[in-house]
Amino acid sequence: MTIYGIRRRVACYVTRTVEGDVELLVFDHVDDPDGSSGTQIPAGGMGTYEAIEDAAYREVAEETGVTGLTCVGQVGMQERGIDEPGGPSVTTYVHLRAPDGGADHWQHTVVGDAESADAGLVFACRWARLPLPAPLADGQDAFLPACG
Repeated sequence: MTIYGIRRRVACYVTRTVEGDVELLVFDHVDDPDGSSGTQIPAGGMGTYEAIEDAAYREVAEETGVTGLTCVGQVGMQERGIDEPGGPSVTTYVHLRAPDGGADHWQHTVVGDAESADAGLVFACRWARLPLPAPLADGQDAFLPACG
């Protein structure tokens, strides 16, 4: 018999306000010629004893280089079963606010430990005005309305 543990994950809605418009931090994989990965938000696995807020700050920094964030709060949770992609897992969605200023778009090479599957990937990061013109990959926009 195989026994599975549940993977804990965090997904991050990072917003900023520019001239009255709310923008969301998103990225695309630079080395994905057909765009099949889709536009995404920072997300990833949590350490065994890692706090949700700490995991959120770490994931955003690793995947986009953005730091100095403020946690607004948790906006939702998504469970995936054993037969679903990424399952079995529980993903906590959090809303973070970015400081004013900074670039509108940039490329970032993902940092992480040797076990990280994303380490070394290059992401094209940008701020996208809400509401988004198209859905995010893998249903990541499920709780975005809570970031209003």
